[in-house]
Amino acid sequence: MLDIEKLRERKKKLKLTTAEVASMAELPVSTVSKIMTGETKNPSYATIEKINEVLAREEMLRRIYVYFESLKEFIALNPEKSIDQIEYGRKYFKEHSKDWDFSGDTYGNLALDKQKITLENIHQLGEDKQIELLDGHLIYNEAPNVKHQLLVQNIGRVIDAYISANNGNCRMLNVGINLYFEDDDNTLLIPDIVVLCDDSKLGESGITGAPDWIIEVVSPSTRRADYNNKMHKYMCQGVREYWIIDPEKERVTTYIQGEPMMAYVYGFEDVIPVYIYDGQLEIKMSDCIK
Repeated sequence: MLDIEKLRERKKKLKLTTAEVASMAELPVSTVSKIMTGETKNPSYATIEKINEVLAREEMLRRIYVYFESLKEFIALNPEKSIDQIEYGRKYFKEHSKDWDFSGDTYGNLALDKQKITLENIHQLGEDKQIELLDGHLIYNEAPNVKHQLLVQNIGRVIDAYISANNGNCRMLNVGINLYFEDDDNTLLIPDIVVLCDDSKLGESGITGAPDWIIEVVSPSTRRADYNNKMHKYMCQGVREYWIIDPEKERVTTYIQGEPMMAYVYGFEDVIPVYIYDGQLEIKMSDCIK
C-alpha cells in the first residue's frame, strides 16, 4: 500500500486542492478529503492508486514545463547556436535530479537520466505542435520564421501541383501532421512536409509508419537533430527519401533509401531531382522563397 503521508506531502508540494485531485482522479471530493485528513483509516488500494496516478502525472507535467522553460531561455540567449537538444536534456536532468524530491512511486520521472518519455506522457501534455519525442527524448521546435514558412508553403504547392497534374495516388501534407512508427512508444515527430503514397497508414491521429518522402526545414535549435538523430530514425524506419533544407547555409541535403550513408548536397540555385518520382519532379529552392 502506498504511504498516505507521502501522498499528502506530494499534494501539498504541487499546491493542489482536494477538489482538484478528486476531479482529476474521478473520485468524490468527500472520499479524497477523508483520506487526506486521515478520517478514512484503511482506504482501498484502487482509490489510493488513482490519487497516486494523478499526482504522478502532475509531477511529470511540471517537470517538463520547467525543463522547457529552461530550454527555451537557453535557445533565446543563443539564437545563432546549433544546439544538441538531446545532450542538453541529458545534462539538465542529471544536474537537476536532486531538486525533484517528490516522494512516492511516480511515472514519467524526468529526474532519472535513463528514463525514456513515452507517447502517453506526451499526450498528457495536450496538443502542442512545438513538442516532439524522439527515442524517448523531448525536442522543442521554435516557432517558424517567415523564411521557414514560405519554404514550407511554396514547396508544398509545387509538390501538390505535380501530384495533381499527374493524377498521382500520393498526398502532400504540410500542416504539422503527427508521425508515429510501429512498435515505438517513444517517438512522435511532426515533419514540415510529408508525402504519403499509402493511405492505409493515415488515421485520425496522424500517420503510423514510414511515409515515402519527408522534408525538414532546420533552425539553429533543431539542426543537430535534423541532420543526425532524425535522419537515422527516418532512414532506418523505411522513409524512401529525406530532405534537410538549411535556410541559413542555403543548402539542401538529401538521403535516399538503400543509400543510408550517402548524402547528396545541393545549393539553393541548383535544380534538385526528386528520387521517388524518378527525377520527373525537380525543385529549385530559390524559386520557393520569392
